[in-house]
Amino acid sequence: MAMVSEAKVNGSGAEAPAEVLPALAEKPAGLPPGKYALVGWDMDTTGRRLIDEICQIAAFTPKQSYSQYIMPYGDLNPGARRRHNVRVVTVGRYRMLKDTNTHKILKTKSEISALTDFLDWLEKEKGDGSVILIYHEPRRLSPTMLLEALTRYKLLDRFKTIVAGFTDSYALAADKCKSTVKSISLRVLARVLLDADTLSVDSALDRATAAYRIVEHLAQGEQQEVGAGGEGTTASKDMVETARLWARPVHTELEALANLKKLLERQNTFRPVFAPLLRLARPERKRVTQLRRLLADAGLLYDQLRDAWQDCKLQGLEKQLEALSVSAKEEDIKELIEIFDCHFDPAKEPKGLKPRVQNRTRGTSSAGETGDAEGTTSESQKTSIQNSPNKTNSDVPAAEPSQNPAPEAIPSN
Repeated sequence: MAMVSEAKVNGSGAEAPAEVLPALAEKPAGLPPGKYALVGWDMDTTGRRLIDEICQIAAFTPKQSYSQYIMPYGDLNPGARRRHNVRVVTVGRYRMLKDTNTHKILKTKSEISALTDFLDWLEKEKGDGSVILIYHEPRRLSPTMLLEALTRYKLLDRFKTIVAGFTDSYALAADKCKSTVKSISLRVLARVLLDADTLSVDSALDRATAAYRIVEHLAQGEQQEVGAGGEGTTASKDMVETARLWARPVHTELEALANLKKLLERQNTFRPVFAPLLRLARPERKRVTQLRRLLADAGLLYDQLRDAWQDCKLQGLEKQLEALSVSAKEEDIKELIEIFDCHFDPAKEPKGLKPRVQNRTRGTSSAGETGDAEGTTSESQKTSIQNSPNKTNSDVPAAEPSQNPAPEAIPSN
């Protein structure tokens, strides 16, 4: 099958507009005035797909914090193991979570038990108001995955009575610090704003703490000197007001989750075409995922392209893919036409893969996380996942099977 276009090889990729991250795509709507308690929050997961599980959930306030490791039914994928420095090990007949730095076995709970405890903790923190969860995430994946997990265990209604919305310190920092810092990653902001040169962001609790302190610092404005943040024991009025104005209500994130599931369903219709290509090397997998996302964003389905090819061959494909002309480059459309033409006509020989020079520097996200969740699950996951009472085909109908690693965990909203 035809792969991979020479757009980046010949330099034309430099002409493409920079990707707009979901956190920056639109300014948050904010929450109505009221009484709010602010909580820094983050979590680690076994991967970056909607069907992946939580393996640590953490929250922070200046008075106290919450952190709980969770024993997942599946293993962490290679990218998640590197990010979080934990992995699943088997000791005798039992699976356990192990810290790869200290080599200690971590105390864990089940996902439903940890989420219930987390809601109990939040309920105490909210007092007679509502909670705003503060996190730092350029792609807005964490709220989506949390809401999916809460829905799975029928805890969403209780969550909505406690939490009013999510404030992304990434979007806030991008607005407030765009003229002073080149990067708004968690490490950079902690070093520049909080004077924390050695801050670790491997743990969910560390990231939750940093996100809270960043909002606290930025909310001070010009009232205090730079570097004076992080000393308060409670959220100031300025901090609460800043978090409120930059918050996304829970119903907004639920709408994003519903739209994401629809997009994944459209993507899943193209599995006959793209599933074999997702077994290729990482650069090719990433390219395939981008092409597949273009089709899903345009609202196209596999049956539409199949019928168009059967009726008019190449002309039919070209007509159907005209909808991509706004969001895709000409090279993308040509490559998609070739991929589908070779798929529907097995007699045609696909072009050979064009060699690429891989960049050995791994791109990272705000928390030092790679943008991709590459790699397949280990053997123990293949066996343990079958016994999971929570993983059903109805969870996320469009997720790729574990044997077909998807380089993009969750398409950006």
